[in-house]
Amino acid sequence: MGAVGLLPDSRTHPPNAAAGPAGAALPGQSTAATAARASSSAGSGVIVDPPFSIPDVCIPEIARAGPAVLQCWEPDPPLADIPRSILQERPMLTIYGRSFGVAPLLGMLGEFQSFDELEAGIDPWVRSMSEVAGTQVYVALHMIYALARPCYNDDDSCLIYLDLSGVDLVNDYIQPAAERGMAVILDAQMGRRPPLHFVRHMIDQGYMAYPNVHVALDPEFATRPGQSHPGSPIGRLSADQINEAQTELATYVRDEGLSHKKVMIIHQFVDDVSDSWSMVTRKRDIQALPEVELVYDADGFGSPDAKIVKYNAITNPEAYPQLKWRGIKIFSYNRHAPRYSDAPVLTPRQLFGLDTTSGGRRMWAAPHLIVLA
Repeated sequence: MGAVGLLPDSRTHPPNAAAGPAGAALPGQSTAATAARASSSAGSGVIVDPPFSIPDVCIPEIARAGPAVLQCWEPDPPLADIPRSILQERPMLTIYGRSFGVAPLLGMLGEFQSFDELEAGIDPWVRSMSEVAGTQVYVALHMIYALARPCYNDDDSCLIYLDLSGVDLVNDYIQPAAERGMAVILDAQMGRRPPLHFVRHMIDQGYMAYPNVHVALDPEFATRPGQSHPGSPIGRLSADQINEAQTELATYVRDEGLSHKKVMIIHQFVDDVSDSWSMVTRKRDIQALPEVELVYDADGFGSPDAKIVKYNAITNPEAYPQLKWRGIKIFSYNRHAPRYSDAPVLTPRQLFGLDTTSGGRRMWAAPHLIVLA
């Protein structure tokens, strides 16, 4: 790669350099184990598949052989002064973890030492997804920016921030990713901070000024007063909290005249449609804002049938007609935690609704985003 780096969006203020005292990243053994145990709920429950009617949408030629509905990924028309869609143009594949070479227990990203290793390692996924979707795939590093850890006291955030652990996000990840046509997702495991805090913090640090940077929120680790271990019990976020964060991000996109919309991912594996409660309370009150592409990611490891049941529930278009963007998380085999892996992993054709599982389950519609952990 050349020496020229990506500049922030040309109509924005230049971002502040992210810096902090150097220090060792937390391995995250106990946090990852807690997450994996909690996420095992993906393996429970059986519902009729699909439990809702399929709306009329564009079906590309590759999908004609099956009843599933696929997104067409046709580019938005070029309109001046309107930020462009990220997910309408092509599906996104995000590679989840802390950072290169750190805590591979937390996700696949930690297995790679560099961008070159990453590109080589995920090439089979990129090729398969491109073939099935009939278009190129947008790859993103999905970095656990705010990592949940045990709480020290009642005033503690219960988090370790990546850029306060000696990581230069802009020069080591955001700009090199952009030079390779990749995005960067900054994922917050919540702790005792609300969603609005993370959006404002990422704006203040200058990260959101880059068109290839987006945000993810993980309700599982939202920590209540008096709770000392994030994720135990499983946390929740409310519709009001998510709407507040979305509004802040949408306002930033408008005020700064950004060229592209921002993606906001909400991880979820418990929902009112499939369970007796939800990790997102009053989910039907979630707003759809034109500047933000809000994705509900069906999280949790399990069997192909169980994962499809969860995906179909969390992205149910009758229950949540205002939510346009869909995602699912895939837990590939992790040699550091083999129990916490999908068994077996859904194939790209199953993920895009072209093939059923051995149990006869089918994705009701293709995901716009796949998180690979």
